[in-house]
Amino acid sequence: MKINKKEFRKTYYKCLKDILAIRPIDEALKDILAMHDYDFKNFDFLYYLEQSWVRAWEVYKLLPDNTSSKKIKILDIGSFFGNFALCFKRLGYDVIIVEVYDYYKNAFDELKIFLENEGLKVLNLDFTTILFKEGFKEKYDVILCLAVLEHLGESPQQLMSNIRSFLNQDGEALIEVPNIAYWPNRIKLLIGRSILPSIESIYISDSPFMGHRHEYTIREMKLLAQLSGFKIKHIACYNYSVDSLLGIILRLPILFFSSCKEIIMVKLEK
Repeated sequence: MKINKKEFRKTYYKCLKDILAIRPIDEALKDILAMHDYDFKNFDFLYYLEQSWVRAWEVYKLLPDNTSSKKIKILDIGSFFGNFALCFKRLGYDVIIVEVYDYYKNAFDELKIFLENEGLKVLNLDFTTILFKEGFKEKYDVILCLAVLEHLGESPQQLMSNIRSFLNQDGEALIEVPNIAYWPNRIKLLIGRSILPSIESIYISDSPFMGHRHEYTIREMKLLAQLSGFKIKHIACYNYSVDSLLGIILRLPILFFSSCKEIIMVKLEK
């Protein structure tokens, strides 16, 4: 039986606290992360990770109930700090992390050890390329691809193909992307401001640039599912970073129109 929203938030924050005790967000880490996306230099990672409990909750609501004798196997692509993965692991799911930690030098070495000691399997793989890994033949009940697609500098075709290949026949994939039609983005364009990564960040960052390359609209996510041979089982839009009444008032359309909300989540099936 699944826990309620209040208990879930409590569990998420305990996981985040444990993670940050091992891998604190300090200037040294920001310098490493900013190598491939200079905007990370001044990014508020703590706020992002704390507010992401809402994103994790939206995922949790779509996960199968883990009450049977057979554990639900989840593959989390692009887990980053592992905050979602650890949370779902502690809630009884069997979770495998896929992340290209090589990009971050040794910044996450201790965190990887901590996550493995928590019972998570950590695979240092690039899931956007063709996989020839020996022994990587497992199928998964759920594959998570959260806040990944927007960072791709190439076609998402190989990533979507890999997701399909490693998904059980009756499995589900949860894909989350930022909505480029988010209401504040529309306002920025109206006043002549870019909604793309800053030219400063692109210019200064080392190659490959790992900032946002292509954010999506609802229509594009539907088309991506069709191109990838998936059926959309569920689609939802929500907000997670606006947590003040004034912020909501200034962005009022995000309450009423899905096309104006911050995040797009789709549940896909074969």
